Amino acid sequence: MTFWKRFRTYLIGVGLGCLVVYVIFGDRELNTWTPQKRIMTTIDSSAVSISLRAECQLKCLGLEDKKWVETQHSSDINFSESNPQKKPCPVYRLENKSEEAEYAMVWKVCEFAEEVELLSISKKGKDCDC
Repeated sequence: MTFWKRFRTYLIGVGLGCLVVYVIFGDRELNTWTPQKRIMTTIDSSAVSISLRAECQLKCLGLEDKKWVETQHSSDINFSESNPQKKPCPVYRLENKSEEAEYAMVWKVCEFAEEVELLSISKKGKDCDC
């Protein structure tokens, strides 16, 4: 068997393997294992409570009536300003840099209890007396 015949057989096998993997795993979202996606999924699927300070800030910023949920969905976690090692519940800072405004949210995430708490929310350029 010549080199080119072996190489062609190899490529056919790789192609068939890729096809099988695509058929089996094609509809899955493959980035759900990343730390950011896991934390965001926990926040979305857990029972949410809002601290008194965050309630005051939401009223001040005009984000009542669950408008803050849209902001949270389009946010990214800033791990350098978060405290993921805090026991028993880590604290994460989410930042949203949209065209209209720049928001920062601080969440306390208790994964095992399936509870999250919005500790604070702020908007760049606007201060609230809370």
